[in-house]
Amino acid sequence: MPASGTPPQSADQAGSTDSTNHRPRRRRCPAVRLVLLTVIAVLLGASQAAPAVHLDPPDLSGLPEGAYVALGDSYASGFGVPPYAAGTDVTGGNTCRRSAGSYAHIVSERTGRTLEMGACSGARTRNFYEANESWGEAAQLDRLDPDTGLVTFSIGGNDAGFARILGDCIGSGDRGFLSAVGCSSDAEVTGAVDGAIDALAGKTTRDGVYSYESIMTDIGTRSPNAAVVAVGYPRLFPEQGGSGGLLLGRCHGVTKVDQRWINAKTDELNTAFKAAALRHGYLFADPTGNFERHELCGRHGSWMFGLLETGRFHPNTDGHRATADAVIKALGVANRTTQPAQLADVEAQAANARPIAAISVSRDGEQLTLDASASTDADGAIASIDWYVQHADGTEEVLTGARATTTVPTDEQAVVTAVVTDNQGKETFSSQVSPAAG
Repeated sequence: MPASGTPPQSADQAGSTDSTNHRPRRRRCPAVRLVLLTVIAVLLGASQAAPAVHLDPPDLSGLPEGAYVALGDSYASGFGVPPYAAGTDVTGGNTCRRSAGSYAHIVSERTGRTLEMGACSGARTRNFYEANESWGEAAQLDRLDPDTGLVTFSIGGNDAGFARILGDCIGSGDRGFLSAVGCSSDAEVTGAVDGAIDALAGKTTRDGVYSYESIMTDIGTRSPNAAVVAVGYPRLFPEQGGSGGLLLGRCHGVTKVDQRWINAKTDELNTAFKAAALRHGYLFADPTGNFERHELCGRHGSWMFGLLETGRFHPNTDGHRATADAVIKALGVANRTTQPAQLADVEAQAANARPIAAISVSRDGEQLTLDASASTDADGAIASIDWYVQHADGTEEVLTGARATTTVPTDEQAVVTAVVTDNQGKETFSSQVSPAAG
């Protein structure tokens, strides 16, 4: 990474789009076609039926003795995977929804430890310190004591506003499914999320948000001998975006650019979470790799509940197993030995400033000219720029390069979003609306 004193650099990349070469079809006889279809079917069947490769389980020797306490939000409590513990799914009352199928219960079984479940659906960082007396819920950190031997927790998603974004901004609300104006193009939404992530990372402060640093410190004070695992969030969508559900080209109603934005914010949150954990000598369990190709609209079947399911945008039973696998891996001797060496790199990623997007969208009749070449990065360089153009008919066009052009009917507006990525992979999303020309 360039030194912090490196002057800002501008982006200057030629715009480009992909093209498809069309070749004349070759005629094949029915017998050849039948053989090809049979081979494809066998290969597909084998790939889908083949069991996952089971590696030797991690060596869990040397972990501290003591009970296991699991804290956090709905991703930890198991929302969406009933049955729930008695008294935690009460209409008009306690809705912590603590599931016996959550990753914490699986970790409890695999480590042979008694579980005290404190995670609660809807929890924010303040719930680690504040009791919810009407629900009969103590502050989550009050469950810890010097005899605790293992702590896992997932927290921060609700502070960042992910539940509101997914529920109101994309899944329902005033915009509607066919709206071209999504979350990533709403400065009020993106600014609020960025501000919350910065507060969790300890870069700024925000009322009601406790930094990961303060939470880690307090866990260490209450349970100084425990093995502590911060459990990150999986990406919701495939890296290149996915398609599936009611609307063509979208994943459960979510545009490609919003999918990318949600993934980017998840990555930022996880990086801040991991940096704080390693700083305190704790462990970080990252489920991202385990969920690859099993995200919403993933190629091999989703391990997340979809838009129309009760546990929408949360891990299903397979997702909790995958998360438990990540926790067990983090607890293994090999990871406990090597993960601390990652601190310097993770700290640098967490400290990395977001690039500054400077975009212009001009229109001449049907032609749109897009320019983000003036974008800069204060502590590095601009690595790439992508454009997402939302058309009035609900379709989405993707272009690449600092400068690009496209066409839009004169009587239609378009929403244009530039994704500016720096040399460490951090992304900034900036949007403009191009009004109809006619």
